[in-house]
Amino acid sequence: MKRNIILFGALVITAILALYFYKTKKDVTTNIDRTESNFAIDDVNTIGRILITNKMGDRSDLKRVGDHWTINDAHKARQTTIDHLLKGINLQHLEHIPNKAAAENIITSMAVNGIHVEIFDLGGKELLSYYVGGVTQDERGTFFLKEGRDQPYCLIQPGFEGGLRARYALQPNDWRDVHFWMEDNDSIDTLKVNYPNQRQLSFIIYRDGNDFGVEPMFSTTPRKNGKVSNKIRSYLTSLSQLACEDFINNAGEKDSVLTMTPFLDMSIIYKDKTSSLRFFPAGPPSTSEFSPPIGRYFVDYKGHDFMIGQHEVMKGAFRSYDYFFE
Repeated sequence: MKRNIILFGALVITAILALYFYKTKKDVTTNIDRTESNFAIDDVNTIGRILITNKMGDRSDLKRVGDHWTINDAHKARQTTIDHLLKGINLQHLEHIPNKAAAENIITSMAVNGIHVEIFDLGGKELLSYYVGGVTQDERGTFFLKEGRDQPYCLIQPGFEGGLRARYALQPNDWRDVHFWMEDNDSIDTLKVNYPNQRQLSFIIYRDGNDFGVEPMFSTTPRKNGKVSNKIRSYLTSLSQLACEDFINNAGEKDSVLTMTPFLDMSIIYKDKTSSLRFFPAGPPSTSEFSPPIGRYFVDYKGHDFMIGQHEVMKGAFRSYDYFFE
């Protein structure tokens, strides 16, 4: 009996030791400590900057500024896209460690298409620096490589079906917030809204002390009287919410579009500067009774961008003089 107890105790000790060595040993196929496979940051609120550079030299420099992010110190970044990236950084998790033969091919591929990612904290200290490569054959895993290392890892985001590369592969314009209105509504002195082909709809909003007033742009339009200040502020709020589909500054049709008569020509006038927005029909008018006559517009924001957008998102800008008295 005593001998059996001793044997049982020895087996228990052996099992414990085996489990310990299994959990603490390095991967025999890679000879790499598994802790090096950690590419996640637990608290993404400590991240202040993410610099993403592709092999073509395109840089997306994302910085946290107060309650929002900026892209390349020039534009506000789209929050939903930032959140998608941060979620990946928080949850990206080791799926498997490629063997030596696979690792060599992965590194060779990364030399051609790798995306360099540098993550810094709020004080500017580097937290992580790594390269993002291609995806696995089933497109569920993505290969990552820490800077200065030679062992790549395959990562996934638990609960997400798909590779992680796409969220790092965006061009600088893709990070931009699609809300494009850059004006300071409280400082506007005069706002002229002109419909060249429907002159009777055109109007001028003007500052009247601490408030605003509105009048028809052309003398042929009868003047109206009434309390308009709430409608004017509602209209200015609608302008702040304007959003485009895409920024297309290099579009081939830009020059020809700009020679056309715009659907709407808006001038924003301050005491010391002016700005302008012009909306041009994109494509022929719709003949369907269930669709607006113009479904999409090219938008020329002078000195800023050339864009394209949908009527349903931009229709808040298309008000008439009568609107303010309805």
